[in-house]
Amino acid sequence: MLAHLPDGRHLRLGRDAAALLAGLDGSRTREEVLVQWAAVVGEQRALELLTRFDALGLLDLPGLPMSASDRRVSYRKPMSLQLTLLRPERFTGRLQALGRVLTRQPVPLLYAVLLAGGAGAGLVGRGSLVRAVSEPVPLHITVILSAAVIAVSVLHEFGHAIALAYFGGRPRRMGVMLFYLAPAFFCDVSDGWRLAAPRHRALVALSGVIVNVGVAAASAIAGVLSTGDAATFWWLLTVANLLVTAFNLVPFVKLDGYLALMAMVDVPFLRQRAMADARGWLGRVFFGSACPAKRLDRAWSVPFGLCALAFPVLLVGAVLAQVLTAVLPWGAVGAVLSLVVVLLGAGCLLYGAGRFAGSAMCSRSPRAGTPRRLLGVIVLVAAVVVPLAAVQVEVSATGGYIATKGRTVLVLPDEGRARGLRPGDHVLLKSVGLFRSPVVATATVDSGPSGRATVATAALGPIKDLPGRTEGTRYPLRNISDSSGMPLSGTGYATVATGRTSLAEWLFRTHLLAPLRTLSD
Repeated sequence: MLAHLPDGRHLRLGRDAAALLAGLDGSRTREEVLVQWAAVVGEQRALELLTRFDALGLLDLPGLPMSASDRRVSYRKPMSLQLTLLRPERFTGRLQALGRVLTRQPVPLLYAVLLAGGAGAGLVGRGSLVRAVSEPVPLHITVILSAAVIAVSVLHEFGHAIALAYFGGRPRRMGVMLFYLAPAFFCDVSDGWRLAAPRHRALVALSGVIVNVGVAAASAIAGVLSTGDAATFWWLLTVANLLVTAFNLVPFVKLDGYLALMAMVDVPFLRQRAMADARGWLGRVFFGSACPAKRLDRAWSVPFGLCALAFPVLLVGAVLAQVLTAVLPWGAVGAVLSLVVVLLGAGCLLYGAGRFAGSAMCSRSPRAGTPRRLLGVIVLVAAVVVPLAAVQVEVSATGGYIATKGRTVLVLPDEGRARGLRPGDHVLLKSVGLFRSPVVATATVDSGPSGRATVATAALGPIKDLPGRTEGTRYPLRNISDSSGMPLSGTGYATVATGRTSLAEWLFRTHLLAPLRTLSD
């Protein structure tokens, strides 16, 4: 059964939930409804259903505020802030006609030929591809590539809209959003739940990456046929689309891969159910909680739920790490922003862990007494503390190198200068590309500091014609060993391994001590 939500979306319901929802006629109080439902599905499940129906706006429809479909800015759980820019449902008929054209022979056959040609081009031009992603690129190529990626992202979303319209649905909204703090485009295809065939719903979910794969294949062919900066651009566009495709197919967050998986198994709220099973399993293992009935009747429910719980944390962590790296050089303002981000992130993690532990201990089995709960808390804390203390990470200083007249020197900027840099320390000389930073040569520090030097700012990043120079301390290098086959350019990027430390100490120094030092200077 499908329920039409007030914001225009559609919700697929199971048999019990549909029967209970159909019986709501407004003549009974909340308590009376709970008593009736508890006799059918149990008290806890009845409360969950009623709470969820209320959150979805299915109860007490008169007098509701403006629905999400009418608002330009809306929030979608778990972490998606959406800005609607276009309502394609107004021209669904044209999208449907375009879908019929794209599915008519020989278009699918030509697409298959395009994919085969792209795969062959990638094999033929793999050397050029590797160089394109491993070497700095001109600024104008980066700008054009960014514009091309945005254009393909728009086509990706129109791919969803065309597929949904072709199968009889209505794409409702398109726009931009912050998805787990990262900017992205979106197309609301929730109307796809009206499609009876799971295969059609899966095709709607995958139609966006079909666009990306097609663009990647065409770009690879263009890369083989081009030279110079044009070839670099086409190879970079190929890799960018392949990376977007791989990320979109990850099924642990609400991306295309998850929607396709949910369509094929034909289970609504797949991710929420799997995460509930995972939380129940964790509660039983750590705190001896009462074993709840499985919400998802699949053998892989708990592993999938554990991945669905962990992946958003890793994704947000990666985004925040990029934010911290970007804002810390802003002086006092950047230091304050860094501290705020770190404290908020740590607070959210502690809050989530506390909620889980509290709910798990409240629903413990009568056989699990206080010792079992204390043991669970100790094990849970140890599972976090031990890796932080035991895992060793390599600490490195980053800077640039200058190779002139057969002599190579290392230049470490003042803010990146390592304490205790000694003769004999191992140095990696690298070529920095947009997607890859291979080691070009290795060297060792010859002696202590030998004065000051400047290195082009462009040598420290993947864009080779950025203006400006960075001043730092100079260290002579020796034992230059080139084993990569790539040329050692006049300037480039360098890292120096200065020791190893625990993960906890590295996090403390990098994300707390560094901004505090900036504020105290």
